[in-house]
Amino acid sequence: MPHTHWLRKNGTIATARRSALSGKTPAELVLMAETRKLLQLLLHSEQESVSPELRTAIEAILRARLRRTAPFMPLNEEQRIAWLDEVTHITCRTDLDDSFTAGSTYRVLCQDSPTSHIIDRQTMHGVAEEVQITGNELVIHIADDHARIHTFCHTSLPDEDGIHARHPLASLIAHFTIPPAPDITQVYPATFAKLKTQLAAL
Repeated sequence: MPHTHWLRKNGTIATARRSALSGKTPAELVLMAETRKLLQLLLHSEQESVSPELRTAIEAILRARLRRTAPFMPLNEEQRIAWLDEVTHITCRTDLDDSFTAGSTYRVLCQDSPTSHIIDRQTMHGVAEEVQITGNELVIHIADDHARIHTFCHTSLPDEDGIHARHPLASLIAHFTIPPAPDITQVYPATFAKLKTQLAAL
């Protein structure tokens, strides 16, 4: 069967049909969570055929990014949420209403979303004041058993078409298994063991 995705001589990806990956290099696509997720899904797709050269290039760039972003120590579940954009699926561990079933695995999509909210705080002189906090936050979208989209995030986001329900991140931790994020001891096992030996010898 002819490949549906392959690597051109100039290092860009060619596709048999229109795709967000077409014309981009794996190094470009790995930078953004959305396109990085597409690369990961492509490697595990049963419907798409990837050329050996492209598969090797994608696996290499994903490994390189993992090495650059690996945490220095094991993370708890709340901290590991920041690494959810490195996985394609998440498993439910306890039922959530009539939407998610314990033991079932669901595809997860992460994106950065602009956020702005007001908080109350006290100044150094004990005076109450309102402060506007702006920035970006990680938003997790998961489709439930009925193909309805649920959003999990830290703050309340504006209403958006297509979202069935919104949940706090605490609900994500309570009902889903947050995958482990490999730390440097797992990403660099040989180097870590060598450094431990050298440290013990001091």
